[in-house]
Amino acid sequence: MKSLFISQKKNRFMSFSKGIAVLSLAAAFTLATSASAAPNIDFHIWSLQQPDGSTISSSTLVSGYTSKYFYTASDGGQAFMDPKTGSTTSGSSHPRSEMREQTTSGSNAAWSWNGTNTMTNQAAVTLQGGGSSGATTIGQIFNSTDSIPLAELEYTATPNSKGGNFKVLYEEAKGAGTYTDLSTKAALGSKFTYQMSLSGGVATISINGSQVFSKKPSFSGKSFYFKCGDYDQTATSGSVTTTPYTIVELYSVSVVHK
Repeated sequence: MKSLFISQKKNRFMSFSKGIAVLSLAAAFTLATSASAAPNIDFHIWSLQQPDGSTISSSTLVSGYTSKYFYTASDGGQAFMDPKTGSTTSGSSHPRSEMREQTTSGSNAAWSWNGTNTMTNQAAVTLQGGGSSGATTIGQIFNSTDSIPLAELEYTATPNSKGGNFKVLYEEAKGAGTYTDLSTKAALGSKFTYQMSLSGGVATISINGSQVFSKKPSFSGKSFYFKCGDYDQTATSGSVTTTPYTIVELYSVSVVHK
């Protein structure tokens, strides 16, 4: 009888241990799933340009597309990776892993300059190529009519002339762009929020809730769209590789048109 009691007690302990193991495994799976959950990005309104020359449609992004250049990072952010050399798009000498705004119907977005148009993103640059001269564009208001950027927000891991990590390229006519260094700081790997807006005919940029740039274009009647991701300004055209050079992560992307 004593042996039978010991055996039953042992079986109950083994069942309890197995139950704990199952619960632990379930908890671990829940944590792993939440850690790799897709960030807050509506891929229905974006296509993706990659440094291997490919363009990925919004429908493919929505279905869960990943690649060496576009994947969920360990902290849950959407990673955009650019190698040191790769394919470039027309009119550019730099490869990119960058999203281009689309309409909900899947066509290229092109909205009026005098409406209310804002893009608000939470981001981090986790790897910066190019050393002290390294810079990557993380967001753009792009002039669709003239095929040039109106405003590019660039990140530099090395502090600029004002001690900050951001600068703005503003360009109303092709080849006539000017840079403005910003004093806002963001260490490599740290999260920050930026907003780019073209509303009421005025272009503005804010970082972490504070407006850092404002300019009223001298033209009117043109069309625009947003871009965001990793458009590396020190990467160059050349053999396509999959070795990380610069990585930008996006944790949330919000676009509003009114």
